[in-house]
Amino acid sequence: MKKSRQLLSIVIVFFWASEYCHVPYFTPYLNMLGFSVTAIGIMVGTYGFTQMIVRIPLGIFTDVSGKYKAVVVMGTVFTTVSSFGLIFAESMWFVMFCRFLAGIAASTWISFTVLYSAYYQAEEGVQAMANISAFNNGGKLLAFVLGTITANFWGYRVPLIMSFLTGLVAIAFAVGLKTIPIRREPMQISHIVGVFKNPAVLLPSFFAILMQMVLHGTVFSFTSTIAENLGATKLQIGINTSLFTVIQVIAAGWVGRILVKKIGTTKSVMLGFACMAAACVMEAYAPNIWVLFVAQVICGIGNLLLFSVLAALAIRYVPQENQSTAMGLFQALYGIGMTIGPVMVGNIASASSYQTAYLVFAVISALSVPLAAVSLPWMKRKQERVHG
Repeated sequence: MKKSRQLLSIVIVFFWASEYCHVPYFTPYLNMLGFSVTAIGIMVGTYGFTQMIVRIPLGIFTDVSGKYKAVVVMGTVFTTVSSFGLIFAESMWFVMFCRFLAGIAASTWISFTVLYSAYYQAEEGVQAMANISAFNNGGKLLAFVLGTITANFWGYRVPLIMSFLTGLVAIAFAVGLKTIPIRREPMQISHIVGVFKNPAVLLPSFFAILMQMVLHGTVFSFTSTIAENLGATKLQIGINTSLFTVIQVIAAGWVGRILVKKIGTTKSVMLGFACMAAACVMEAYAPNIWVLFVAQVICGIGNLLLFSVLAALAIRYVPQENQSTAMGLFQALYGIGMTIGPVMVGNIASASSYQTAYLVFAVISALSVPLAAVSLPWMKRKQERVHG
């Protein structure tokens, strides 16, 4: 059991490295291939669209079949094939197909978490989730290091090769995982209907959609293009993207154990959206790469606040037997934001400018602050009445 736990830890690191090695350079790479801003937005958005439609049926299949290891292996294979295809992709449709495969790979993440938890005793569940989160972020940091170094020396295409190679490592370790029986109640239609009717799930999901829309329209897509337009080197572009993750790794303990407990969930969500609004404004008017660096740090803190609180709220008032259903729906719904964010920025930038697009996202983030201030306390009062 301990050996499989160690193997899966390695798989997680290299799986997310494979998914993210090329992310800081993906939009500049597509721009270099001659695609329009609108087309790039659609191609980037395919990743989120796929997760939006795949997560729930894949979760149902995995719960019913119990084939968690097989789905984990499938995820490593799909991210590897996706990266390999992108190395040679020249048409919009082939790029979209490869990003579709990457989206399926990302959709297998729930199986990673379930299998990893199963390698621990029940009373060690919290520790298991803390560990898997650390390996997740570790993989993304490895990705940005590998992507930044290789892009700086050999150009935008080479990080795709690194994504392919790290994917091969993930496959190699994944096939050695031990298959163990996992007793989980299968996802049922009645559970899905009940969760869909629950405002305690829908409201956090709505805010998560807005959060992911901003992130995938900026940090994970066009902010790299803005950096390039400011004259940033490939090394600076990589550093700019990695700062978003680095600050979350550094600040995770402080935010979770101190800040959120001190100011509460509602104010945490408000502060998170305020940070994202400030970051969008800074990026819209950034005169140099150093301002972008600061904006990425602020946005990273905002995302850390929002994701940790919203994910917790999505299952807080849900019966334990339905919590996996709620989390699956939460993740599927925020895929909407991952899809429309890049498309929105691409269309607005094509019609006007990146500055206009980022200001639109700043307004959306800013309006979310008073909306959270009103709606989240209402949801809490409603749920407390229902649950006594």
